[in-house]
Amino acid sequence: RRYDSEDISLSSRGRNVNNRQKGYNSNERTNSRNAGMGSPSIGGNKHPHLTEPSIVFSNNHLLLINKPPGYHSQPNASLSNKSIPKQTKCMLSKLKMMQLGGGGSNDFLLPMHRLDQPCTGILLLAKNSKAGTRVGNAFRKHLVQKDYFCVVNGNLENMMKRSERVHPEEGKGNKSLSTFQLSGVMSQKKGTNKAFQSGNSVIFSPLSNTSNADKNGRICHLEWQHLHTVSSNENLHLIRVTTGTGAKHQVRAMLSQLAKSPICGDLRYGARTPLLDKSVALHARSLCLPSVQLGDFDFKNNKFTAEMPNLWSQYFSLTEDIIKKYG
Repeated sequence: RRYDSEDISLSSRGRNVNNRQKGYNSNERTNSRNAGMGSPSIGGNKHPHLTEPSIVFSNNHLLLINKPPGYHSQPNASLSNKSIPKQTKCMLSKLKMMQLGGGGSNDFLLPMHRLDQPCTGILLLAKNSKAGTRVGNAFRKHLVQKDYFCVVNGNLENMMKRSERVHPEEGKGNKSLSTFQLSGVMSQKKGTNKAFQSGNSVIFSPLSNTSNADKNGRICHLEWQHLHTVSSNENLHLIRVTTGTGAKHQVRAMLSQLAKSPICGDLRYGARTPLLDKSVALHARSLCLPSVQLGDFDFKNNKFTAEMPNLWSQYFSLTEDIIKKYG
């Protein structure tokens, strides 16, 4: 069973999990290392244009990987490229084939959330039903903490004006360091809106009042924080994003349609040019499970972090060392 990701505020931070992390149950099978698009990959890649995923953390209960662009999180009807076997474009199928799961055949894996095909970052899967139930409950209760890092193309001042400042005490006089919230209603009337006809999967309208939150709409919120100006001339900015819901394409659509700042490379939602590898500059940076208890591992005080794609250094001059300053 899949659980939509439910994200949190920006306040809670844990210690990063690295490849020398202590605290595993000595009786549990473990395999943990920092993940990144340049880290040692898992298995050989027969299709060189698809980068291999890397393991962030693995024990008897959970598997966390750093998903490269190009893979669907789960089996998808759109896997129609006959030049690549469907199972290799599906992350779940690939991980099962590589026997990285639980059970007698090491292929039991339950995806706890999803990550869009062109996006990158941390992906969590359960290796047994007990882990799936406990992590699933944490998602439903909004107790899973996950941060996304995005590079957007937009005017920062206009982004702030289109958003609500939700933590005025932050920033110490510098408004750009504060946390802002976007709120909108997601339309379900596919085929009747020009945005859908132009290729968008979802459409958001501003949440000006409750009158537009009818039975055909879903209210969604998104919090964002400006971290770094990539290029002032081109209006490129690195932001941290969290959400309280797991709606399809929520982050991508809300930033484009409500903040008028599409994510770089996201042609579906208004970006002007593609990135070289056809990815979207949205990276699921970190995940923390403070309420989950499984075995002896201390999930409460550890944060799992997925290194940034190496190509971000080429695209935006954003290296892992720069990103680490922001979490």
